[in-house]
Amino acid sequence: MKKLLCLLVGLILFWAGVAMAATKIGVVDMQKVISQSEPGQQALAKLKKKTKGMKADLDKQKKELQALREELQKQALVLSQEAKQDKELEFRKKVRDYQDTWQAYQRKIKLEEQKLSRPIIQLLAEVIKNYAKKNGYTAIWDMRASGLLYANEKVNITNEIMAELNKAWKKKYGKGKK
Repeated sequence: MKKLLCLLVGLILFWAGVAMAATKIGVVDMQKVISQSEPGQQALAKLKKKTKGMKADLDKQKKELQALREELQKQALVLSQEAKQDKELEFRKKVRDYQDTWQAYQRKIKLEEQKLSRPIIQLLAEVIKNYAKKNGYTAIWDMRASGLLYANEKVNITNEIMAELNKAWKKKYGKGKK
């Protein structure tokens, strides 16, 4: 009975070792790929261009708020109570307007980011899948989103995936498109 048990344990360990040897795992820093790849850089440039006006508008409103605050502080001692309350009310209204504008711009920026990144992420998923199949990977993990605490640098294939994404992007969209 002991011989049979030892044989069984030995076989299990042998097959577990064989299965582990066949496992090939890679990790990718998806954030780096998206932000530093050619399509990611193009999307970022488009986003900056579209948000330039928003930033200028917010900066203008912020300057107006600062000027109004300074005026209120300078005149605080000489204004009547009613005039002082009117100025404070005007200031609070402008602060609310600024906050509302800022929130609206944040929503617009987020939607624009999603719109610009959607084709990149779809293509990236395709690239990773093809790369994994071509190179015999069992699994490829996102370094940041997966909760991965440690990975040997040898399994980091971020640069390879970025190069493949750049090639696939050029092939699919051409150099000057999207």
